[in-house]
Amino acid sequence: MNGKILMKNLIFGILFVPIFTFGQEFNFDIHNTSLSDYIKMEEKLGSERISTTTNYISFSGDAQPIIFLRKEKNIPDLMVYYYFKKKDSVMSSVLYEWDVYNFEKQDNNQKSKKIEKALIKKYNDLKNEISKDFDFPKIKRNYSNIASLNPNLFEENAIWKPNDSTEIEMSAQVSNYYMKNDIFTINPVHRIRLYIRNKSKKENLSPKLDEVKVVALEKIATDFLMTLELKDWTKSKEYLSDLIKESVTNEQFSLLIENIDFDRNLELHNSYIQKGFFDGNDYTILRYKYTDDKSSSPSEIIEITFDDKDKIARIQPLKFTKEIKLKD
Repeated sequence: MNGKILMKNLIFGILFVPIFTFGQEFNFDIHNTSLSDYIKMEEKLGSERISTTTNYISFSGDAQPIIFLRKEKNIPDLMVYYYFKKKDSVMSSVLYEWDVYNFEKQDNNQKSKKIEKALIKKYNDLKNEISKDFDFPKIKRNYSNIASLNPNLFEENAIWKPNDSTEIEMSAQVSNYYMKNDIFTINPVHRIRLYIRNKSKKENLSPKLDEVKVVALEKIATDFLMTLELKDWTKSKEYLSDLIKESVTNEQFSLLIENIDFDRNLELHNSYIQKGFFDGNDYTILRYKYTDDKSSSPSEIIEITFDDKDKIARIQPLKFTKEIKLKD
């Protein structure tokens, strides 16, 4: 049995439980996305890694953030900041920032109406796309002191809370207002900030997965793969989670078995528990490799995800391209 992948240069997966990425540019699943995954996403997008010259001081155990720059049109280039724990590289937060001041540090830096409209449109487009997956946010408008001075100010803050351990916050300030006196200076501001925060109150440690549980799930996985090999779709559906059972089609099953080589044997490579992004529940992951692949990092993996009722919520054949090494 095998997870042979037909796509040559991409990781291929038949995902039954979706992970939200908007336009393949933002990954909001901060709990189940590793720092390495985020970095690979940036490199795939062609982002430029930015070296840092200042020391980042954290009182919560965060390491120096990793920063990338993405080129934009009509708005300031995007700076992406990845914050993670120094101890284990668990993600703390991600900041996406479009800010004129990152590139032009000067007083009274007013911008054209074209740039202002483009920034406001970017903010509203992002807000609408995020709301499609996480419902309407809690919104606050014109909340700063500048709002009383500048009637043309665009200022809004939106907060989504997909679950009790994730917070998404986005804000925009677009203003050409300038004032300077002997006490203070108010400069024009043209900025969007989008935060994804890990709000877990306890340490991000996965629950312990005992050997008895693994053996039981291995039996279920083997039986399920056997029904796939026999193309017994009705029987195959009996192993699926209620979340997906009714929506999975015979065509999806056919596509799945096209990417599994049943002439090769599988063996368990590793197993672990991770928290589901949308519902906060724990899911058990069994990852299989082919027995004839003796490398420590297999080129092909069959990943099977179980819900808390020991039903299959996702099966994902993966093919990994060669490792991307970061420049020093």
